[in-house]
Amino acid sequence: MLDLQIISGTDRPGSNALRISKYIQKKYRDEGVDAGIIDLQNFPAEQVIGGRYGEDLPEVEAFVSRAVSAEGLVIVCPEYNGGYPGILKLFIDYFPFPGSLEKKPIALVGEASGAFGALRAVEQLQQVLGYRHAHIFPERVFIPRVTENFDDEGGIKDELQQQLLMTQISGFPQFVQDLNKDSVISKG
Repeated sequence: MLDLQIISGTDRPGSNALRISKYIQKKYRDEGVDAGIIDLQNFPAEQVIGGRYGEDLPEVEAFVSRAVSAEGLVIVCPEYNGGYPGILKLFIDYFPFPGSLEKKPIALVGEASGAFGALRAVEQLQQVLGYRHAHIFPERVFIPRVTENFDDEGGIKDELQQQLLMTQISGFPQFVQDLNKDSVISKG
């Protein structure tokens, strides 16, 4: 079975990112994909205070291992102050370098209170992921004015945006399988 993990890209309690992650998880299950959720509220940040890069950090390694070992990732990225949340960057910074995101299929969903649905934050995140050689699914989704435009049961109220989200959900598993198949062939 395909191992997809949805990353709720903030540690803010009661976040829209977590609400959207749970909705996406339900929709993946409707498609026959049992995707898990990695909630960054649970990231052991206290273990990394002071920049403990290169040290043995079993709790951090265990937390990031679900994302590192997943066949594909869906990142639900809120926009904070014109960028993506610091906890998401911190989480990525503790992925083993350089190979942990190499050719990793990643789908992106942006959400924000503003009119552009985290476009700026997702593009910044995409630069980091590109630097790490991840493969970005081309169907990105942006949810603007998220508090008025998203419902936990019905999804995105804007019909076009909801259709884009459903296109991403239905297409991403095949993208992951195709990339992983190509990766196995090239390693063979």
